[in-house]
Amino acid sequence: MSFSDSSFPYGPFVPHWVPKQHVQEHFSRNRTDSLLALNTTVESMIKVGKHERWILTLRRHDPTRQLDQWWKEEFDAVVLCNGHYAVPFIPYVPGLAEYMDRYPGKVLHSKSYRAASTFTGKNVMIIGNSASGLDIASALVSKVRLPVYQSRRSRSPWDGDEPPDGVVWKPVIAGYCAKTGNIDFADGTVFGPADLDYVVYCTGYKSSFPFWDSSVNGGPLWDYAADRLVGNYLHTFFTDHITLGIIGMPRTLTFRSFEYQAIALARVFAKRNQAQLPNRAEMKRWEYERADSTRRQRKKFHDIPWANGETMEYLEALYNIAGLPGLGGDGLCPPILNAETRWALEHVMKYPVPGKDSGKTNPTVLSERHVRGSEDQWIVVEANGSADITHLI
Repeated sequence: MSFSDSSFPYGPFVPHWVPKQHVQEHFSRNRTDSLLALNTTVESMIKVGKHERWILTLRRHDPTRQLDQWWKEEFDAVVLCNGHYAVPFIPYVPGLAEYMDRYPGKVLHSKSYRAASTFTGKNVMIIGNSASGLDIASALVSKVRLPVYQSRRSRSPWDGDEPPDGVVWKPVIAGYCAKTGNIDFADGTVFGPADLDYVVYCTGYKSSFPFWDSSVNGGPLWDYAADRLVGNYLHTFFTDHITLGIIGMPRTLTFRSFEYQAIALARVFAKRNQAQLPNRAEMKRWEYERADSTRRQRKKFHDIPWANGETMEYLEALYNIAGLPGLGGDGLCPPILNAETRWALEHVMKYPVPGKDSGKTNPTVLSERHVRGSEDQWIVVEANGSADITHLI
């Protein structure tokens, strides 16, 4: 979802360049682009003093002099917004490292994927069937030498009883053999070196905070074994660092949830929040109880699903902390999720429901066409060419 003050121009599910332009225009429209310092790397971040200020060591490359400029700056508070789609994750498979050394460039991660045309006429296998795996497989069908192979560990919510046209499902890979070039699957089948030109892993990412010095700042920021933040409250605040916040970690309503987090943090840092944060013990208890419940349910700590009402509860907690802006206009108003918005979230789906009508799912994405003359209305049509109007929002 887009920011609340403007919608994506082509619907809720758009190509990657549309959100990029959306963010750039948001800065220009609000005249905050002059406050940005781009092409700058945070090399170190250290907490100092009883008031918990932060000293950042910064680096920027000077192309005219062909050298790096280094300097330090001190801040009253810091908000981490470095995202968690930077470090590609590829699961361990026996022989994979040796295979990649023997066949450089043959195995890659979806982070390196840019366009389907790169793979024109090639034999390709996708590893994974979550959002990126499904999107890339669908895009490749029209470009590569068919079929597109897709290795799946389990069935996704978008899978039907059979694969879509042009796609062949394969089980998980049991191992790679660099000596022979073979790829062995769990069902005993084998691909030889000539059977595939590329293997694309669509297996997600790992969070990374390379600028964080645990030895100086009193402990780690991220638990890599548990795959979650350490000492956090509402995925936004830190129990051991009152002048530190983070935005964008929970997997929920993307840009819209970023707004709730940002406004709540700004209110707390400015000491204009409506509700006070709980004491340290209560925040620790929230973290413990969430870690315990998500572990028992085999869910990810930072995943906040919409269907069970958890998203509304989470955003309401941030809303209540922030409160409304001051009478004089200080601060932003947290966006509301009115009945129309909630209906859209519950009914606009990126993929067709498995088993609908024919019993076979075509998991190509739905296309969204803007209704001229209205910024808030969308027609959702199926991408199979029938142009059936599913909903008018």
